[in-house]
Amino acid sequence: MKKKKRQWYKKKRFWFLGLLVLFFFVSKMEWAKMRYNPQVLSQWLIEQGQMSPVFKTKKKLGRELHYLQIGNRSSLPLIVFVHGSPGALNAYEEYFSDTILSKYSDMIAVDRLGFGYSDFGKSVSSLLIQAELIASILEDFPRRKKILVGHSMGGPVIARLVMDHPELVDGLVMVAPSISPSLEPSNAWRKVIDFPPIRWLTPSALRVCNQEIIPLRRELDAMMDGWADISVPITVVQGTEDVLVPKANADFAKAMITDDLCIKTTMVEKGDHFILWTEMALIKKEILELLSNIT
Repeated sequence: MKKKKRQWYKKKRFWFLGLLVLFFFVSKMEWAKMRYNPQVLSQWLIEQGQMSPVFKTKKKLGRELHYLQIGNRSSLPLIVFVHGSPGALNAYEEYFSDTILSKYSDMIAVDRLGFGYSDFGKSVSSLLIQAELIASILEDFPRRKKILVGHSMGGPVIARLVMDHPELVDGLVMVAPSISPSLEPSNAWRKVIDFPPIRWLTPSALRVCNQEIIPLRRELDAMMDGWADISVPITVVQGTEDVLVPKANADFAKAMITDDLCIKTTMVEKGDHFILWTEMALIKKEILELLSNIT
């Protein structure tokens, strides 16, 4: 009986170790990095009729930010897209190919630090640093109107940017943004995943996501005083059934932006966290409306 029990434990240990090894190698595969092929994306955009898509990098604070620029018409405003967590700039690829958006603006999209090709795998939890890198790109376009579009984690990043550099931003569109510190959920399970050796076995994109969300409440607390100084128009688009970012984040934005002329909230009935893709027509409409207002 004891012999059979020992054999059972040995088999169980063998399968457990085998699964760990398998998970480790799977986590290192290209598809687990949640990023795109720049050459393929560039060629696809050209086929969609977009003008000269160019991938560039910007270095600051010892970090390197990778981004895509579509169009270079100095007379038009810029739309700057900032993705959520995890993700990469290709989260907005259907927006890049939109001929109406490209008619009225040039577009830029960034791989946020730690994702895509921006120091991939090296997490940066500081919203200030993330915002500073994106601001360094905007500084290259001093005489152009600029709208920032941020989804999910991209929301607090662009909010931090306008707080620190109001001279660089003319409007924000935040889609399902994680901006209220009091609405941030418990991160107990995330902390478990971030504990070695589980952290080492987690795909890099998911690990970076985890490591920037764990301290998010603290980062949002540090932004509380900055909301009152925002004077550019802000549109918040939020789904009523978003289980990842509660709909009350839209109410938080209205409470913090006291000037009614600066804040607009659009609630999507039965919308979830993925309205960036399921409600593209609505979000494009909000972007174009804001473009019209600032120009």
